[in-house]
Order: sequence, then structure tokens, then C-alpha cells
Amino acid sequence: MLFTKTITNYLYTEHPDNVFGMDIFSLDIQRNRDHGIPSYTEFRKYCGLKPIINEHDFSQIMVEGATDRLLKQYENWNEIELLVGALFEKHEDDAMVGPTMRCIIREQFIRTRIADRYFYDLPKVFNEYQLAEIRKVTLARVFCDNSNNVAMMQKQVFLIPETADLQHCDSQLIPKINIKHWSEMVDSIRK
Repeated sequence: MLFTKTITNYLYTEHPDNVFGMDIFSLDIQRNRDHGIPSYTEFRKYCGLKPIINEHDFSQIMVEGATDRLLKQYENWNEIELLVGALFEKHEDDAMVGPTMRCIIREQFIRTRIADRYFYDLPKVFNEYQLAEIRKVTLARVFCDNSNNVAMMQKQVFLIPETADLQHCDSQLIPKINIKHWSEMVDSIRK
């Protein structure tokens, strides 16, 4: 693994001439130990991933060359810290992280959503018609409605647009929300 020296040698330095700083990865490993974060293999179990039975299994899930390096530092794969194991794990085909970190990120998003009592699709927040209107709105629509002098936008806003991808903000391809579905709420407030 290669990381910039700024975060591995000079973290929290206050002056450019200072030749000493902290290492974010060492600091994070220590934090994990201080807080009793389970090992990499424990998180694999939690995520329902295939258990590591032998060195061959271990080498199949790690990036090339990582197995030997890790087993020189740790007694066995059950001792590896979560951060270390996750950083050396092979990435999923469509992701920038491996299956263990993907599981953890997914779990955190789910827990955050469930814990938000104002999240829009919880029961009794909106009716089915209102939810349908909310769900059809995209980030492209948000940009069209809230940006200065934006007349055209691509439907997939996170992709680099090509001329053919650009749509007029007034186009039905970038749907608008129909606020008529909220009229009964306004009527009940007025009464």
C-alpha cells in the first residue's frame, strides 16, 4: 500500500519546517485497540463472508503480496486489525473497497437512515402519491432548480457529460415534482 507522506509522516504538523508529525494509520490502529474494535476476521464473520480457514483462503482475498507481509507482522489472520485487513483486501469489481469495508459502509448507511425519524420514506411521513413524486426527483433536477444560470444538465450528474447527454432543465427527461399531491396538507393547515 502506498500513501502520501503528508498523512503518514507529517499529520498535525503546524509549521512547514517541522520534520516530525503523526501517522494517521498508526493512530487509527491504536484507536481501534483503545475502543476494542474487533479484528478483521471478526468483521468478516459479522458480514457473512467466507471464513478464513487456511493460508490459501487468506491469499485469495488479499491483494498480491499482502499475505506474506501480513503474516510476518501478525501471528495469524485472526490477529489482524480491521483497518489493516480492509486496506489489503482485494477490491470488489465495481467498488473502491473490498467486501468487508463495503459491508461496514452499507451497514452504517442503513443504521443512519433508520435512526433518522424524519427520513422521507418512513411510515406515516408521506402518502404513496407524495412518495412517488419524491422518488422521481433526481440530483439533476435539484441542480436545475437551485443553480444560477443552469439551463442544461445531464441526467447522471456524477458522470462527465458529453453533448449528447445534456438535457434542457425543462425537459421531461429531468422530471419535476408535482406539488399538487401536498394540497391536502396545505388545506388542513389553513383550517
